[in-house]
Amino acid sequence: MDDKLEKYWRRLFYMKSVAEPTSLDADTIEYFGIFSIDEPNVAAQKRWYIYYGLRLERLKVLERIRKKYGNRNVREIFQIATFSGVGFHKVVREYFSNLKWFTSRNQLEAPLNSYYNDERLVKTVSDLHNKEQKRIFDYIMIQHAWFERYNDQKPPPAKH
Repeated sequence: MDDKLEKYWRRLFYMKSVAEPTSLDADTIEYFGIFSIDEPNVAAQKRWYIYYGLRLERLKVLERIRKKYGNRNVREIFQIATFSGVGFHKVVREYFSNLKWFTSRNQLEAPLNSYYNDERLVKTVSDLHNKEQKRIFDYIMIQHAWFERYNDQKPPPAKH
Protein backbone atom coordinates (compact mmCIF):
# COMPACT_ATOMS: atom_id res chain seq x y z
CA MET A 1 0.00 0.00 0.00
CA ASP A 2 2.80 2.43 0.88
CA ASP A 3 4.50 1.79 -2.47
CA LYS A 4 1.29 2.51 -4.37
CA LEU A 5 0.75 5.69 -2.40
CA GLU A 6 4.33 6.82 -2.95
CA LYS A 7 4.08 6.18 -6.71
CA TYR A 8 0.82 8.10 -6.87
CA TRP A 9 2.20 11.07 -4.92
CA ARG A 10 5.24 11.16 -7.18
CA ARG A 11 2.93 11.36 -10.21
CA LEU A 12 0.69 13.88 -8.48
CA PHE A 13 3.50 16.30 -7.63
CA TYR A 14 5.57 15.64 -10.77
CA MET A 15 8.52 14.10 -8.94
CA LYS A 16 10.94 11.60 -10.46
CA SER A 17 10.00 8.01 -9.81
CA VAL A 18 12.43 5.79 -7.94
CA ALA A 19 13.29 2.22 -8.85
CA GLU A 20 13.22 0.87 -5.31
CA PRO A 21 10.98 1.74 -2.38
CA THR A 22 12.35 4.38 -0.06
CA SER A 23 12.96 3.28 3.49
CA LEU A 24 11.93 5.40 6.41
CA ASP A 25 14.84 6.58 8.50
CA ALA A 26 13.70 7.64 11.97
CA ASP A 27 16.58 10.11 12.25
CA THR A 28 15.27 12.19 9.31
CA ILE A 29 11.89 12.92 10.89
CA GLU A 30 11.48 16.48 12.18
CA TYR A 31 10.02 17.01 15.62
CA PHE A 32 8.45 19.98 17.30
CA GLY A 33 8.31 20.15 21.07
CA ILE A 34 7.87 22.29 24.14
CA PHE A 35 9.82 22.37 27.39
CA SER A 36 8.21 23.85 30.47
CA ILE A 37 10.62 25.99 32.49
CA ASP A 38 9.88 26.38 36.20
CA GLU A 39 11.99 28.94 37.98
CA PRO A 40 11.63 28.69 41.76
CA ASN A 41 12.63 32.31 42.41
CA VAL A 42 9.97 33.66 40.03
CA ALA A 43 6.84 31.62 40.76
CA ALA A 44 4.34 33.92 39.02
CA GLN A 45 6.19 33.85 35.71
CA LYS A 46 5.17 31.21 33.17
CA ARG A 47 7.83 30.38 30.60
CA TRP A 48 8.17 27.73 27.88
CA TYR A 49 10.89 26.86 25.39
CA ILE A 50 9.81 25.68 21.93
CA TYR A 51 12.13 23.78 19.64
CA TYR A 52 12.18 21.97 16.34
CA GLY A 53 14.67 19.68 14.69
CA LEU A 54 15.77 16.13 14.15
CA ARG A 55 15.90 13.56 16.94
CA LEU A 56 19.64 14.01 17.55
CA GLU A 57 19.31 17.79 17.65
CA ARG A 58 16.54 17.46 20.24
CA LEU A 59 18.90 15.79 22.70
CA LYS A 60 21.45 18.59 22.27
CA VAL A 61 18.78 21.24 22.86
CA LEU A 62 17.56 19.42 25.98
CA GLU A 63 21.08 19.23 27.37
CA ARG A 64 21.72 22.92 26.68
CA ILE A 65 18.43 24.03 28.27
CA ARG A 66 18.93 21.84 31.34
CA LYS A 67 22.42 23.25 31.78
CA LYS A 68 21.05 26.80 31.62
CA TYR A 69 17.97 26.40 33.88
CA GLY A 70 18.85 23.33 35.94
CA ASN A 71 17.79 19.69 35.67
CA ARG A 72 14.81 19.96 38.00
CA ASN A 73 13.39 23.09 36.41
CA VAL A 74 13.01 21.80 32.84
CA ARG A 75 10.57 19.14 31.67
CA GLU A 76 9.22 18.20 28.28
CA ILE A 77 5.46 18.60 28.01
CA PHE A 78 4.87 18.19 24.26
CA GLN A 79 6.56 16.50 21.32
CA ILE A 80 5.18 15.60 17.92
CA ALA A 81 6.52 14.64 14.52
CA THR A 82 5.72 17.38 12.05
CA PHE A 83 5.97 18.01 8.32
CA SER A 84 8.04 21.17 8.70
CA GLY A 85 9.47 22.09 12.07
CA VAL A 86 10.46 25.57 10.90
CA GLY A 87 7.02 26.32 9.51
CA PHE A 88 5.15 25.04 12.56
CA HIS A 89 7.54 26.93 14.87
CA LYS A 90 6.62 30.11 13.00
CA VAL A 91 2.88 29.36 13.28
CA VAL A 92 3.13 28.85 17.06
CA ARG A 93 5.25 31.98 17.60
CA GLU A 94 2.88 34.14 15.54
CA TYR A 95 -0.17 32.80 17.36
CA PHE A 96 1.22 33.62 20.80
CA SER A 97 2.71 36.95 19.75
CA ASN A 98 -0.78 37.94 18.56
CA LEU A 99 -1.95 37.18 22.12
CA LYS A 100 0.60 39.81 23.28
CA TRP A 101 2.97 37.24 24.75
CA PHE A 102 6.69 37.89 24.92
CA THR A 103 8.23 35.74 22.17
CA SER A 104 11.96 35.76 21.74
CA ARG A 105 13.38 33.26 19.24
CA ASN A 106 12.48 30.00 21.01
CA GLN A 107 11.03 31.30 24.26
CA LEU A 108 7.39 31.94 25.03
CA GLU A 109 6.56 33.95 28.13
CA ALA A 110 2.98 34.47 29.22
CA PRO A 111 1.89 37.79 30.74
CA LEU A 112 1.60 37.79 34.52
CA ASN A 113 -2.22 37.80 34.51
CA SER A 114 -2.48 34.98 31.95
CA TYR A 115 -4.62 31.93 32.68
CA TYR A 116 -2.37 29.67 30.59
CA ASN A 117 -0.74 26.67 32.23
CA ASP A 118 1.05 23.64 30.74
CA GLU A 119 -2.17 21.78 29.90
CA ARG A 120 -3.79 24.75 28.21
CA LEU A 121 -0.63 25.48 26.22
CA VAL A 122 -0.42 21.84 25.04
CA LYS A 123 -4.10 21.90 24.02
CA THR A 124 -3.60 25.14 22.08
CA VAL A 125 -0.49 23.86 20.29
CA SER A 126 -2.27 20.56 19.51
CA ASP A 127 -5.14 22.52 17.96
CA LEU A 128 -2.66 24.55 15.91
CA HIS A 129 -1.00 21.31 14.76
CA ASN A 130 -4.37 19.83 13.75
CA LYS A 131 -5.14 22.97 11.71
CA GLU A 132 -1.74 22.71 10.02
CA GLN A 133 -2.35 19.02 9.20
CA LYS A 134 -5.78 19.89 7.80
CA ARG A 135 -4.24 22.63 5.64
CA ILE A 136 -1.70 20.15 4.22
CA PHE A 137 -4.42 17.53 3.67
CA ASP A 138 -6.62 20.07 1.87
CA TYR A 139 -3.72 21.02 -0.39
CA ILE A 140 -3.10 17.37 -1.29
CA MET A 141 -6.81 16.80 -1.96
CA ILE A 142 -6.98 19.87 -4.23
CA GLN A 143 -3.98 18.55 -6.16
CA HIS A 144 -5.66 15.13 -6.34
CA ALA A 145 -8.92 16.60 -7.68
CA TRP A 146 -7.03 18.65 -10.26
CA PHE A 147 -4.96 15.63 -11.29
CA GLU A 148 -8.04 13.44 -11.70
CA ARG A 149 -9.86 16.11 -13.70
CA TYR A 150 -7.08 16.90 -16.15
CA ASN A 151 -5.28 13.57 -16.38
CA ASP A 152 -8.25 11.35 -17.01
CA GLN A 153 -6.86 8.39 -18.94
CA LYS A 154 -10.12 7.09 -20.39
CA PRO A 155 -9.90 5.97 -24.02
CA PRO A 156 -11.73 8.13 -26.56
CA PRO A 157 -15.27 6.98 -27.39
CA ALA A 158 -15.57 4.43 -30.19
CA LYS A 159 -16.80 5.76 -33.54
CA HIS A 160 -19.62 3.83 -35.22
